[in-house]
Amino acid sequence: MMSRTRPLLERLGADFEPDTPVEALSLAQRQLVEIAKALSLGAEIVIMDEPTSSLTLTETNRLLGIIAELKAAGVSIIFITHRLNEIEQCADRVVALRDGAVVGTLQRGEIEHDRMIRLMIGRDLKALYTPPAQAVGKEILVSKDLRTATYPDCAVNFSLRRGEIVGLAGLVGSGRSELARTIFGIDQPVGGSVSVEGRPLSIHSPRDAIARGIYLIPEDRKRSGLILEDDITSNISLPNLGQYAVAWLLDRGREEETARQQSGRLNVRAASVSSVVGTLSGGNQQKVVLAKWLAMSPNVMLFDEPTRGIDVGAKSEIYGLIRALSDAGVAVLMISSDMEEVIGVSDRILVMHEGRISGELARDQFSEHQVMLLAVGKTTNSGLPC
Repeated sequence: MMSRTRPLLERLGADFEPDTPVEALSLAQRQLVEIAKALSLGAEIVIMDEPTSSLTLTETNRLLGIIAELKAAGVSIIFITHRLNEIEQCADRVVALRDGAVVGTLQRGEIEHDRMIRLMIGRDLKALYTPPAQAVGKEILVSKDLRTATYPDCAVNFSLRRGEIVGLAGLVGSGRSELARTIFGIDQPVGGSVSVEGRPLSIHSPRDAIARGIYLIPEDRKRSGLILEDDITSNISLPNLGQYAVAWLLDRGREEETARQQSGRLNVRAASVSSVVGTLSGGNQQKVVLAKWLAMSPNVMLFDEPTRGIDVGAKSEIYGLIRALSDAGVAVLMISSDMEEVIGVSDRILVMHEGRISGELARDQFSEHQVMLLAVGKTTNSGLPC
């Protein structure tokens, strides 16, 4: 089994051994295991459902190369993805679904970004970037020489300002999620400090961050952001149960009223707030994660891969909600592996490489080339050393 597995992993460029426990792998590495499993069967038809959602640009390009090899060998592939640029690269035909029905087909010569979007959501999509409604405010969160357990020798310095969306780019493994987890109190810092509104933040647990209005939308919403077996109401009230308690007993009516208000505000599509969260689409699940924090008046929102596995229409709604948050004076840090998303949504971009901020880009400096240079460690004068 080991000898048959190793060539498949090598073919995918995996950086782990066949005997590595899956629970020790990152999301991106687990995705590679799923792909290797499909390749091992020698199937005539392979269905890939969001195969690149957790992969880096290099890993994605490698997978697209493997798809081309499989096609040449006569294998048929159904490639399900929300990343339309990948469809443009590899698809011979596009079938678009909306509300459970086929709404159109495009042949190879007809496959274009705007035409796919029009089929998927029934209209043209507005430009991705929406400028802030007002001038960016003062600094609200400042990280000074912050060191995470993953990269203890690298100091991270940056700040977030009110009314600003800061994109945090970098390759998988660059330390972006670890930085967010440390600020939120899941992981303990090994050095440095974080201050909020000029006052030091003592980070010992998420409770400390929540008390100061710092909230995290995690990378893996199903594992870390929701209780899938519970209903919408219980998920939304969970971080702030004391608000709904009288003499230590929960007032279900107050919980449901808040859930209805937040669900309406975010346009959560569900039969009722009693619907089990695990039955909702990815986009609606993400809105429930967001709803539980919006009910608590955030100061700083940390979004880790906010639109992973979400269709293009729901993405547009999430982007609008993020901008509405920043316009309301919230400081937003948005971690994303989607280059189009980082460039299209952010007011300012920070790039991480191996645990440090390798550079910062203002809006007029944005380009995929600049971000990728910084992501692979080609620092400029704005780069900060470890």
